[in-house]
Amino acid sequence: MSAEMDHTPKRGFVDDPSDSSIEDITATPSRAKRGRARSRFGKGAVAATVAGALAAGTLFAYAFAARDDDPGLESLGAEAAIPAAAVEAAQQGFANRSADVSRSVVRDGLSEAAADTNARDRAEAIDQAADDALRAETSETAEERVRLMDGDMELVEAQAAKLKAEAEEAERLIAEAQQIASAAGFSTSGMSAEDVKNLTTKGASMPVKSNFRVGAGFGRTGIWARYHTGQDFPAPTGTPVYAVASGVVLSPTAGGWAGVNVVVQHRDGATLSAHLSRSAVSPGQTVKAGDIIGYVGNTGRSYGSHLHFEFYKNGTTPGDVYSASNPMTFLQGLGA
Repeated sequence: MSAEMDHTPKRGFVDDPSDSSIEDITATPSRAKRGRARSRFGKGAVAATVAGALAAGTLFAYAFAARDDDPGLESLGAEAAIPAAAVEAAQQGFANRSADVSRSVVRDGLSEAAADTNARDRAEAIDQAADDALRAETSETAEERVRLMDGDMELVEAQAAKLKAEAEEAERLIAEAQQIASAAGFSTSGMSAEDVKNLTTKGASMPVKSNFRVGAGFGRTGIWARYHTGQDFPAPTGTPVYAVASGVVLSPTAGGWAGVNVVVQHRDGATLSAHLSRSAVSPGQTVKAGDIIGYVGNTGRSYGSHLHFEFYKNGTTPGDVYSASNPMTFLQGLGA
């Protein structure tokens, strides 16, 4: 008969200590796991320790550096981080430096004061020398100008007869033109219609109209031989100069002082425009108020670009400067 099968659980494979093979099998894995655990724990502990030390060192270095950059952090640990002797030495150094700076400022101030005094002394000396030179130059220049003007007056006197004849002819033409105009424009004298129109056109104009200023006036004294005999209008060279009223152009004055000049005989007197760069008219030509007669310049005895404008009453000689009258009064009478 076959043997009856035993269905009892086979617990002896684990529990029976006599089974050495099983016991070895079950015991060996347990020791290996514990060994590996101990190995992992030892290496991890060492790594953590090293990492912690490095981190702590890094944080300490960062904090120390940050203390130098951040005044707030500096103040928190200054007494602990900086020895008292070092603080005292630094304070002493700054104190010495402040004293040096103060002495330097004082020295600089004294140097500047001395420089200012020297500069003032030099300026006063230069001004004094300039004043002395100016007085000498003014005296010499006045004497020279008187001599030159006297020579010009001799030339004007020699020209007086000619200018007088021209002025008389101009006055005749003006009167005739007025008669012709009154007679409905019929002319028997040979004067052109343009001449008649020019000589009978009413109105007035300033001698310069733009880019000028009013300069030295009539009667002013100073750098002139005796006194200023006209009205100056400083203006750039080339500025147009205009006839102030209807008239006839006469010969320019022979006086060298006037340079290039234009003389115009009007009904109530003659005007002279001096120091021109060039003339735009010729003797005998008729003009009306506002016609261009020349351009501002700096010719003759002139000391800068300007128009020198004079007025001579009938019976006087244009260019005989000490017989001239105030030109501004004449312009105001014209309504310019």
